[in-house]
Amino acid sequence: MKRIMAILLLTAFVLLSCRGSSSDEAKDPAEIMKINAWLLDRELEGKGQIGFIPESEKTYPRKEDGSLFWVPNEGGEDVAYEDLFVYEPLEVGVPRIMAPMTLYMSRSKGNIGYANLNLFVEYDGIVKVTKIDPADSSIRLRYSLNGIPEEAEGIEINGPCGINICPVGKKLASEGTSVLVAQDTLVGKEYTLRIEALTLGGRNVATAVVKLTAIPDPLYPWQTVHEGQYRELFRAGEERTRFCSVELVSYTFNEMAILSGELSSPSD
Repeated sequence: MKRIMAILLLTAFVLLSCRGSSSDEAKDPAEIMKINAWLLDRELEGKGQIGFIPESEKTYPRKEDGSLFWVPNEGGEDVAYEDLFVYEPLEVGVPRIMAPMTLYMSRSKGNIGYANLNLFVEYDGIVKVTKIDPADSSIRLRYSLNGIPEEAEGIEINGPCGINICPVGKKLASEGTSVLVAQDTLVGKEYTLRIEALTLGGRNVATAVVKLTAIPDPLYPWQTVHEGQYRELFRAGEERTRFCSVELVSYTFNEMAILSGELSSPSD
């Protein structure tokens, strides 16, 4: 009996030691996988809108400003275009407004440049992305493999990585297999993605659910911006927007996978 008790105590001690050492390696499970994006500065939300400079009104040569400018609410302060957007991690339950689709902006503090919408996943392991709702071609996923863009229904790639998302808003027949780059999308559509952090052996470590919602864009001239381009993707009378909100709906982690020692050290 004494021998059995000694074995049980030794086992408990080993488990507690393992838990302690693993906790040192991954102090905060929420830090294991971070999802970052270019977002409208939180301090500006509700304080104004973003105007649009159409091609016919551009003057050259000029500094690249992303074809946009800040329009403050009455009595509000003007904000330089290069101060509108910040690169920050998503937080659970906190909706944020993403920077506009397909943006290039020259800034003294570092340029911004991307096609469609982008989420940047910080995780040292395998990143798996799955479309939940809708799960069809009305949302497109793309990633880069050795510098070559690849479009896929689902993604499984080594992190850290960037995920390119084109929220089309509808299924297309003529461009159903095309790699699309768009500056706007249909208003009112929602998209849900699951992003998983996996060990190199394929074991789930963390799971995030992310929701994108195409929100109204009052100062965007969607009635005329695509005149002369109307086809299946762009049709007259469809209200379109440059902006989506993004929300990290949930973030869960697999404590046993973390304690097992399979997990690589998280990115700094």
